[in-house]
Amino acid sequence: MAEDQKNLKKLEDTILEKLSSATTEEILDQDELINILESSKKTSAEINERMEVALIVNAEINETRSTYTPVAIRGSILYFVISDLANIDPMYQNSLQYVKQLFNKAIALSPPAEDINERLDILKDQISKILYTNISRGLFEKDKIIYSFLITTSIKRKANEIDEGVWNVLLRGPTVFT
Repeated sequence: MAEDQKNLKKLEDTILEKLSSATTEEILDQDELINILESSKKTSAEINERMEVALIVNAEINETRSTYTPVAIRGSILYFVISDLANIDPMYQNSLQYVKQLFNKAIALSPPAEDINERLDILKDQISKILYTNISRGLFEKDKIIYSFLITTSIKRKANEIDEGVWNVLLRGPTVFT
C-alpha cells in the first residue's frame, strides 16, 4: 500500500511538473504529456483497486487478530507471573525470548479445532500447561505451590472472579478504621 501511494504521488508530481513548465500551446501539442496523463489514469485505477483490496484484507486481519486477544492476554498474564518469580528468588529469571519460545511451541503443539471458541480454549490450556511445566522444572519444590497460586489468582483477577477488596485483605490483612 505504501509503495502504491508513493507511485501515485510520483505520477501526480510528474504531471504537475510537466503542466507547470509548459505553456498553453505546448500543453495542447505535447503528445508526451497526453501519454503521461493516459498512463497515470490507468495506473491510478489499478492502484486504487489494489488499495481497496488491501483495505478489505487489513480489516479481515484486524478482526482475526482481535479474535485471538484472549490467548495473548493469557500469555501476558503467564509472562508477568514468571517474571515476578525473580522477587521470590533472584535465581528465577527467565528471558522474554525463552517464554516466547515456549509460547510458540505451545501453539504449534495445539491440536486444531473447527470452532473458534474451542480453538481459543485449547490454545489457552496448552500454553498454560507448557509454560507451567517448563518453568516449574527450574523451581524449588517449596516455590512450586506459590507459582501455581500466582498463576491461578492472576488469571482469576483478570477475569474479575476475585474481588479486589478481598484480594487486598488477603495481601495486607484487615484494616481498622478509627
